[in-house]
Formats: sequence, C-alpha cells, structure tokens
Amino acid sequence: MSYSFIRRFPVLVLGCLLAAGGAQLAAQAGGAIKVIKIEGKDVGPASNAGVLANQTLYVAAQDGRNADGSVPKDFEQEASQSLRNLQGVLHAAGLDFGNVVWMNVYLTHMSDMDGMNKVYWKAIGDDPPARTVLGVAALPNGENIEINCIAVSSAVHRVVIHPQGWPQGSQVDPAGIQADDVLYMSGQGGADPLTGKLAADYAGEVKQALDNVATIVKTAGMSMANVIWVNPYLSSTGSDERVMNRIYATYFEFGNTPGRGTFQVVDLPHGNHIVFSSIAGADLTKRKSILPKNERPSRTASPGILYGDTLYLSAKDAYVPALGLFSPELGVQVRLSMRNLLDGLQEAGMDFSNVVSSTVYLRDMKDADQVHTLYGSFFKGQFPARTTLQQNFDMTAEDVEQISFIAVRQSQP
Repeated sequence: MSYSFIRRFPVLVLGCLLAAGGAQLAAQAGGAIKVIKIEGKDVGPASNAGVLANQTLYVAAQDGRNADGSVPKDFEQEASQSLRNLQGVLHAAGLDFGNVVWMNVYLTHMSDMDGMNKVYWKAIGDDPPARTVLGVAALPNGENIEINCIAVSSAVHRVVIHPQGWPQGSQVDPAGIQADDVLYMSGQGGADPLTGKLAADYAGEVKQALDNVATIVKTAGMSMANVIWVNPYLSSTGSDERVMNRIYATYFEFGNTPGRGTFQVVDLPHGNHIVFSSIAGADLTKRKSILPKNERPSRTASPGILYGDTLYLSAKDAYVPALGLFSPELGVQVRLSMRNLLDGLQEAGMDFSNVVSSTVYLRDMKDADQVHTLYGSFFKGQFPARTTLQQNFDMTAEDVEQISFIAVRQSQP
C-alpha cells in the first residue's frame, strides 16, 4: 500500500463513518441539561463555564485570570483568582465549595504546589472534595494553574469515605467523597497511607496505588468491580506504561474494565511516578460496559462505562484500527477522535448533545485554536464544560490530541 494512499485513507474512512453516523447526531434533544454561563466571563472557545445535568454540575477548568483578562504576576494571587472563578460558576448554579465532590488541579510548575495549597485550604472550607493535583507542560494562554471540578446539589447525600488509620484532619484531602451511590476518589499514588512510605520501585508503586484504590472502595462497601472510570497519570520520568498495564489488568475482570485514559504528565506530587484518579458506582445493576462493534475487548480499558444515565468514555485519539496507524494530519486526527467518541456515545443511545464534560489533551499547546475550532464544530452550539492542557513535552508522539467525555442521558420531555 503506497504512503500517499495511506495518507488519504483515513479521510475516506472518516467521510464514510461520519456519513453513516450523521443522521443520528440530532436524535437526542439533550433533555434537561442546563448550561451555566457567567456574565462577562470569557470561558474560551467551544466551552461553557458549567453544565448542570440532573443534580450534578460539571465545571470547566477555571484559570486565574482577573476580570480584565490579565494574569496576576504573583502565583498565590493567580491561584486565589482561579478558586474565585471556580466559586463564581458554583454560585451561578446555586452551589458552593461544600457541594464539590471531585476536583482536579493542574499546575505548570509543581514547585508551586505549596503556594497553591496555602490559598486552597483557606478557601475550600470545612468540607473539602476528593482532589488530584498534576504537573503539566502547558495551559491555554500561558496560565500557571487551572482547576476543574464536579459538584452535586445539596439534596444529594454526601459522605466522606475514610479508611481506618489513614491520615485525617485539617489540610488533608479525603480519600473519597460518596454522593448518593457514586464514589469520587482523591488521586492515589504509590505511598502507603498508613506509613507515608513510597514503594521501593515502580512496580511496587503501581501495586500500592491500586491497593489504595481497593481500600477506599472496600471502605465504601464496594469492590474493584464497582470502579467505572480510572485515569492513570504517569510521570515523565521513572514510569513504564507496560509495567503499569500488566499489574493493572490483574485488578479487573477482562472485558469489564473501567473506562480509562492514560496520560504521561510532567510531574506528580510527593515524588510519585504513578497516580490513579478514580470514580466508582455502588449499584452494579446500573453498570454497563459500552463496547462499539468496531472495538475489541481490552484487558486494561473498556471503551466506556454507562452507570445509570451517566456515560464515562475512555479517552480517544485518531488511531485507525483497520490501518494500525495514525493520520499525520492534525485536522484528520481531531475528526477521527471525535468519530471514535461518537461510536461510544451512540452505543449508549446518545450523541454529542449529551456530553457535559470533556478534557482535551494536546501534544502541543500551539495547536489549541485549531483543535478547538474543529472540536467545537461537532456540538452545534451546546458545548460541554471543557478543560484543555498539554500533558508533557514529548513532541514525538503520533497522536496530536486525546479527548475524553462524560455524557448524561436525559429523559425526553
């Protein structure tokens, strides 16, 4: 097969696939999904500040820019403003920090973690959420911090999950927050929470981190079979995805693994080389693996997990299984990634109008405008809450982007 044909073939495949699925794009009306907007606040292209679905609010990444668009020169001021911007979205939805159950903090310099924590613990109040902190290569517009979150209505029963003997008290992230039957866990690394000691080698870190996840779900009366979404974050040094996958597969049932997105980031807190960020659901009768017909079962990840009305889709890139390759063209890659995500949505009886939250991982932040334009064209004006980041400095990766979704199926009026 000639290279010129290989270059054209993904475009042909894409055209055929989109033609086949296009008739279904408007099939779902989106139901009771409510968009949260902030007056006078620029949330960036192809995004809304927040999306409220049923009793759960998904908040887009909030940076630390001031009202005039400027970035504070002092990092602690920038972190404080990021939290205020986040709180503004919560307030617009009738919520506050006490309603937040899951939070992700992205830093471009892990050395700023102490400064971030200083302002975080002053702002967050007495009911902190489960939290994951990541060191990434770049954020849009040169920011040093972004924060996104998931929050729930005050009508939702919220319980702190605290395994016996684990650290607790002020300025300690809870192991997990259970909101009704959904458990949101703080990022778990390779240190033993009982001793604080990091495992001696990478394989030991992976096993300890997964054992930590298992302890949290057990404390909540669940097992690893209840885990519905996992994001393994590997550090740029000292990590090995093959080792992680080999160990990870032993914790889950083949063909019924959680949805997953695996990302190598620049740095992780406290010298960790692996962190697992996870969500679980208590009712196994509500858990369904989503497997589009063109994807084979995997020992490490399901294409998606539908839990009740919420779909957690694994991160997708532009890999073409039929060809065993990526297209080298950015535009084709984005369209193929979105097509791959649509497969999972449609298998669950949804489409792009049901997407409430998305994370866009870029190889190079300079591609953000082009990616956002193409990405945004799939949503017909009803955008999810979006987070965009460049996870590391590796410019040799074949995939220029990866995208993950959370979508919510709504009953029709």
